[in-house]
Amino acid sequence: MTPTVAPFGEWTSPIDVNFITSSTSRISNLQKNEYTGDLFWIEANAATNGRQTIMIRTANGNTSELTPEPFIARTHVHEYGGGVFTLGRDFLVSSNDVDCRLYKIDIATREMTPITPENSLWRYADIAIHPSEKFLVCVREDHTMDTPQTVVNTLVVVRLDTPEPNVEILAEGADFYAAPRFNPANPSEMAYISWNHPFMIWDHTQLYYTYLNISDTDIKIASQTLLTGADKNKKESTGQPRFAVDGTLYFVSDKTGFWNIYSYRPERGAALVLAEPLMADFQGVDHLAVIDTKSMSIQTLSTEFLVIDGVYASTDGADDYEVLMKSSAVDVPKAYISKPEALTFKTNGGLDAYAFYYPPTNADYVGPEGVLPPLRVLSHGGPTSAFTPELSWSINYFTSRGIACVAVNYGGSSRYGREFRDRLRGLWGVVDVDDCCNAAKYLVQRGYVDENKLAIVGGSAGGYTTLACLAFRNVFKAGVSHYGIGNMETLAKETHKFELRYPENLVGPYPEAIELYRKRSPLYSADKITCPCAFFQGGLDKVVPPNQAETMVKDLKERGLPVAYVLFDDEGHGFRIPKNVKMALQGEVTFLGRVFGFTPFDAVPLEIANENAIGK
Repeated sequence: MTPTVAPFGEWTSPIDVNFITSSTSRISNLQKNEYTGDLFWIEANAATNGRQTIMIRTANGNTSELTPEPFIARTHVHEYGGGVFTLGRDFLVSSNDVDCRLYKIDIATREMTPITPENSLWRYADIAIHPSEKFLVCVREDHTMDTPQTVVNTLVVVRLDTPEPNVEILAEGADFYAAPRFNPANPSEMAYISWNHPFMIWDHTQLYYTYLNISDTDIKIASQTLLTGADKNKKESTGQPRFAVDGTLYFVSDKTGFWNIYSYRPERGAALVLAEPLMADFQGVDHLAVIDTKSMSIQTLSTEFLVIDGVYASTDGADDYEVLMKSSAVDVPKAYISKPEALTFKTNGGLDAYAFYYPPTNADYVGPEGVLPPLRVLSHGGPTSAFTPELSWSINYFTSRGIACVAVNYGGSSRYGREFRDRLRGLWGVVDVDDCCNAAKYLVQRGYVDENKLAIVGGSAGGYTTLACLAFRNVFKAGVSHYGIGNMETLAKETHKFELRYPENLVGPYPEAIELYRKRSPLYSADKITCPCAFFQGGLDKVVPPNQAETMVKDLKERGLPVAYVLFDDEGHGFRIPKNVKMALQGEVTFLGRVFGFTPFDAVPLEIANENAIGK
């Protein structure tokens, strides 16, 4: 069938908001019970109204929900969460976001028993169950004194063999803890990670090898060895400690500039790299590989996948893989899905930056001859995060309508080594802005997109980069900020503990560098913004509070600029509830249509202040 010629942005697409919210799921944290063969994972979809729940797939193929409403399998340790549940032999332990307690859940009976005291000011994450199954060790975050400077993080012991909740501190004194792991070959040994301000976990951490005194009444640290991170001047980020069944400790370290895998045994002394250090990270790996721990050789395994995560190695000798579940309940024909093109482009200083370009793709439509599509430049959050070429339904929501997208991994992004990551140090609001602008210019020069229809879009730190691009450069014709930072000074004063001194690394010490914070803040340069803007914000957001957006919106309105503001009272940092996800997507495409002169097939009512100023 001959495709219909239609304006970019007006193509009808099967990838609409109902498909995204009702037919797709977020799946994470896959774990397997070695004793039963059952699989467990966390899932969130329309059926749970965005609520995270734990699912079980038994060895005979039956799938069911293990934690029904009102249970929410989530934690807000470090505000972002992580390490929600861990398996025992016939039970699991999970954090419940409803009351912040840990629960022991019997897998057969589904009975839930709280194992931590009733105290919503204590949050738990990163759970490790001792091989005896008499206790566990996890991270506890204490918000009794609930200011960024007074929140306390510790490693705690939680008893599983007592009738009443019993929690005791195991390790304290560091600003942060993560990844406690027991040695199955010697259960009195464990490893864990800690780190301190002003470093972030990807900057500099300490890895401890710990010996425990374990009795029926007490669990204490007898002694421990610091394996990595002793020298603050030789920054080394260590993570993902895991013990093998023979007692060998494996972990990743970026001491070479890239995260590689190392092994350690106490009797051997120093840690050894498993293979010749590669100029590539083993974190967020895109190629599946097997390392022979005896020959120290690497064998790459061929798969059809572009992004691989949460690898679990089976020992049953199977040569092929089987698809057990898909995140989408409905198959969308490939002819509607945009295939990403990996880009390397030049940016300021003659340096390379990276991106993934998604061209408009829809089997039923083509654009008018001689007309180029609009472009959404995507700036990721973090800002030390990264885009991957995994299938993104939110990106294809736009590309299937005829709107090109480019996901920019600007200087500071992970996945490209420490040197690339350190480009952003002290230069947030400069390097990221330059790279996003240069990505757009690169696509214009290649003749891919319309230079008069360039939009910059981002969430959180990406929202900051969005607003900074509009305030400090003159490249984009529209901007969309999702819970983005407008005032760096406010961020430095009001952010949560995990990121309390992150701005110090990205901008400078506060308040000593107060003028630089103001210079880099879009709010203080809002008078330089000359194009329409849209803001989507969560009312419960503690990472980037609503006043960040509202102050910017007020200023832009008063200056007569077209501006839209959508507040979701029931959302925090990021949108999870289906009705809000729908409005964020439809609201954005409606806004871009008003600015760039197209009418989306699923446009929604959207109030744009000073709308009559569009195009003037």
